[in-house]
Amino acid sequence: MTEPSDRPVASAVFHERKTYRRRRVIDAARIAPFLTVFLWSIPLVWPQTGEDRVSSASALIYIFAVWAGVILLTFGLSRALAKSMDPQVDDDR
Repeated sequence: MTEPSDRPVASAVFHERKTYRRRRVIDAARIAPFLTVFLWSIPLVWPQTGEDRVSSASALIYIFAVWAGVILLTFGLSRALAKSMDPQVDDDR
């Protein structure tokens, strides 16, 4: 078959659970502004004329609902980041 080569053997990368979760929360915090801009730009593609048109009142309700959702999202992300950065909290489940 094949002979062993001089290449180093790839070892499995292991990250602690706390480090892994902290990195995923940081990733979510980095994506949040782009998600917000995307969600706020959705009303721009809604039809303005014809039978399918969306009223401006509905668009404003949508925008304020997204705004409230973003506030809750950032609150949750900031709490998760603060918890993961606290050296006294040991979250090994």
